[in-house]
Amino acid sequence: MFDLFRSREKVVKYFLGGLLALVALSMVTYLIPSYNTPGLATEGAILADIGGKKLSAPWMQQQFQKAVQNQGIPADLLDVYLPQFIDQMILSRAAAYQADRMGLTVNDDEVLAGLILSNPQFFPGGVLTSKENLEQFFAQQGMTVQDALDEIRMQLTLRKLQNALLETTVVTSKEVQDEYVRKYEKAKIQYIAFPADKFRDEVKVSDDEVRRNFEGNRARYMQPERYNFEVVVVDQSKVESGIQVTDQQLRQAYAASMDNFRMPERVHARHILLKTEGKNDAEKKALAVKADELEKQLKAGADFADLAKKNSDDAAEKGGDLGWLVRGQTVPEFEKAAFALKPKEISAPVTSQFGIHIIQAMEREEAHVKPFDQVRDDLAKEVRQRSVADKVQQTIALVHSALLKNPNAAVDVAKQYGAEVVKITNAEKGQAIPGLGMAPEIDAVLPVLQPGQISDLLTLPSDRVAIVVMNSKDAAHQADFKDVQATIKDKLINEGALRIADARAKEAAERLKKGEDIKAVAKSYKLEVTSPADFSINDSVEGLGSAVYLEDAFKKAEGTIIGPQMLQNRNVVAKVIGKTPANMAALEPERAALTKQLKSKKARDENDLMLDSILTKAEADGKVKVYRAEINKLIAAYRKQ
Repeated sequence: MFDLFRSREKVVKYFLGGLLALVALSMVTYLIPSYNTPGLATEGAILADIGGKKLSAPWMQQQFQKAVQNQGIPADLLDVYLPQFIDQMILSRAAAYQADRMGLTVNDDEVLAGLILSNPQFFPGGVLTSKENLEQFFAQQGMTVQDALDEIRMQLTLRKLQNALLETTVVTSKEVQDEYVRKYEKAKIQYIAFPADKFRDEVKVSDDEVRRNFEGNRARYMQPERYNFEVVVVDQSKVESGIQVTDQQLRQAYAASMDNFRMPERVHARHILLKTEGKNDAEKKALAVKADELEKQLKAGADFADLAKKNSDDAAEKGGDLGWLVRGQTVPEFEKAAFALKPKEISAPVTSQFGIHIIQAMEREEAHVKPFDQVRDDLAKEVRQRSVADKVQQTIALVHSALLKNPNAAVDVAKQYGAEVVKITNAEKGQAIPGLGMAPEIDAVLPVLQPGQISDLLTLPSDRVAIVVMNSKDAAHQADFKDVQATIKDKLINEGALRIADARAKEAAERLKKGEDIKAVAKSYKLEVTSPADFSINDSVEGLGSAVYLEDAFKKAEGTIIGPQMLQNRNVVAKVIGKTPANMAALEPERAALTKQLKSKKARDENDLMLDSILTKAEADGKVKVYRAEINKLIAAYRKQ
């Protein structure tokens, strides 16, 4: 019944306090530069043309950078992830284009519902509170509101395509039965594990073997580039602890943003809806009679919520409760009736495009400005967060400026501005940093900084901003034998122990196949037999992990020897000692759920094939053009980083 698209220009423009805080925090994230981003690809380079809509290289790179930031992709994997990302972007848009041509369209109401669902903070009660805030939110992500709506429309179109495929997917009764058996059949095994560590003492490696390995594999034994650097860190939580917000600041902020706290006239309503859509005249007449009867019952004292639960075609589970409504949010007929009611008053039947409504106004509020005391707490959070964001940016900018003038004064600069310094010596790329942990943002700049240089501002997790000061570097070089001697010897011992464990496991499997007792076999190797609890295919097996790695325990007969196979970094030999069949009498209660599950799985598998075939056909028909040469240029730009 909500008609927000038709009335979106009429919504009352007021802010919620929390929105400004959200925007302020978002600005900290987006205004602080990211790390080591390659320059945009050649302006105008086109990667694909989908039904006349061109996907440019700069646009694709922008989308990729957002995905990298959101998903935390390490910098050294960007060139691996990028080709998959580009292919998926082209594939999804080609599929959506073809779906639209097939008539699987998405209307404006569906797009709006998707926008509300994905950004509920801007739509309390289903109402857009500030168009400006929404535009600003998307602008910080390099998008317009229209870009966001187009993306939602595409995703919903794809979902319709997938749902259409789901509807045509067939699951047979035998497939359901087989899945039930697979799910509930249980197996029982005993096993012997052969961990390589148990056999290390049996491996003898001479100094000559270690030396020969080194001489024959010198290229493998390189000492990586090492770095001596300092990281100056501004921690938002520590900045925040030093921020005090006075009552005067709050009152000034309240006075300056009074419009943000204006509340429109609103009514808390519930209704009983008898839908008339798709009904013929006789059915509509019958519903009108029913509405009159319901009105009489209500005005005679019947419980509104009970009647709504039994009769309403909308919000029945909530007793017809629609929450708070403002003008412009509902269709005109409903709005006029609802806002004309006094609290607790029940309307006569009201007809709209959706059907016949009986409305009760539960509460009403006239338009007003929220008083200072009511918004004080939210305002304090907003002012504090905005002050913190400003202070963080101001502090890190001052630190950056001071370090540019004197990179050797990191400790003094940090002390002057209340920042922290972490000093790192003789470190490799990818090494954890004390107090910061693994920091791919820092790793990305280490190779490009020269001694005496400082990095741009780096945004780190947990609301921290950092600057790296490179003090000195030791270039990668061929390792001396003495530096890697112990490492090589340990590697050779491990390899030898693995070979022994493998040989013993194979030997044990052959002995078990000949009928020897499993406990006696284990004892001969100074090992033990493990007897885990019975397990199904979806269970975890004690000491071995997921049962899916022991599928033969379900497929093969009792007494079968499984392995050896590597499980949990150990060679394992197992014996199937029992089976518990699935209880087929309990299948029926699960048939519907299993059918749905199998149908979804088959549809997912078929969906991948369908998308590929859609793209292939669209290219053959000339509706989609993919420019691989330009794509390869963009990928190559990342591989040079």
